[in-house]
Amino acid sequence: MQQKHSNWKCPQCGLNDISGDRVTCPSCGKKRNRWGYWDCASCQMKGIRADHKECPGCGHPRARNVKFYLRDDLVEFVDEVSGNDAVRIRRANWICPYCNQQNDDAVQTCVYCGASRAESTERYHDVKNEPEQKPVSFPKEKKKDRSSLFITLLVIGLICAGPIYCIISQAISKAGSKKVRSSEIVEAYWQSSVYLEQLETLQSDDWELPEGARLIRTASEMYRYVDHYEQKSREVWVNDNDDDDDWDDDDDWGGGWDDDDDWGGGWEDYGDGQFGVFRIPYPLTACLMPAAQPEIVPLHYETEYYEEPVYAYESRTKYYYEYDKWVDGRCIVTRGEPGTEPYYKDFTLSEKERERSRVIDYYLTFRHKDKNVRVMLDEKQFLALTKEDIVQYRCDTTKDSDNPSYYLIADGKSFAVHAQ
Repeated sequence: MQQKHSNWKCPQCGLNDISGDRVTCPSCGKKRNRWGYWDCASCQMKGIRADHKECPGCGHPRARNVKFYLRDDLVEFVDEVSGNDAVRIRRANWICPYCNQQNDDAVQTCVYCGASRAESTERYHDVKNEPEQKPVSFPKEKKKDRSSLFITLLVIGLICAGPIYCIISQAISKAGSKKVRSSEIVEAYWQSSVYLEQLETLQSDDWELPEGARLIRTASEMYRYVDHYEQKSREVWVNDNDDDDDWDDDDDWGGGWDDDDDWGGGWEDYGDGQFGVFRIPYPLTACLMPAAQPEIVPLHYETEYYEEPVYAYESRTKYYYEYDKWVDGRCIVTRGEPGTEPYYKDFTLSEKERERSRVIDYYLTFRHKDKNVRVMLDEKQFLALTKEDIVQYRCDTTKDSDNPSYYLIADGKSFAVHAQ
């Protein structure tokens, strides 16, 4: 549920009663940070606030390469939640070299394994592999000082660097995606799998006894049900440009602006689980973000009405019972080299086992640059590719440089494969 943010006090200059829809102090310019969120890779719980180092659902520690993000349905400011935490210095988390977990910048020893921070060389943004922008350099003038010309050229270079870099990168990526590469086959094999199920006795409870279940006991307990609905209201965070077709909904730009239309900006990932608002002057926004400029995107609150259920309780009989269910059991696996006929290994079913399915898969591993790429093929592709020790392929990074698409070439034909 969206929170309504009350007026706040600036922790830097002490200005009181600042409007809750402003993200910067109008007196000293102090930024009001927002909490980021992360998802648990263990139990798939989503939207965990960044000040949680462990998943509240399963207790699993936050992953080393977790990516913080902003939620569209919830805005939680740091100063509203944790008091003086909003004044914290903008420094990224550090990575423990022993257990690979993220630690807050304020601690000097890993809270997970106790290792010293002195041996750590990685920070949050290093893990993200975010490319650093190289400074623009120009030849030195030998004859006389031309500082004004230098500044002018520097500004022009900064304005043009972004689009030029994107154009060059796309051109290089497209050219690279058409290049046919060769690699030795690292590993190739077929794998037969027989999936078995086993019959298990489980226990459960419900307000009715299911057919076929075996009753263990009954108990009189309170049953909750929806009696009626009441209309409620809440304050929601609104982007004035949500209805603009030219605006990219994926861009979450920050508010709290002055009346100066020559500024744009957004929310910046600080690397410690917090996001702060930043600003970009008009010449750069005109070049780098034409869709966001020259219009400023104010963010504010509006009242939204919704129906909330009201529950009632009554005493009912609850049934505790047991039942039998087929669940996943053993998997009988057999592997073989190319050129051998696939087969299924013999096995004996136990009293409470049954066969679910049989599958034969074909795998091939080749090396792209400095890493192994393992792909799954069909039988025809596998037989065609394993005739030789060398495999030819293309690597396409035009859509996603972190997760490229691979195309293997066999008998003069190219086909897409998915890396495992």
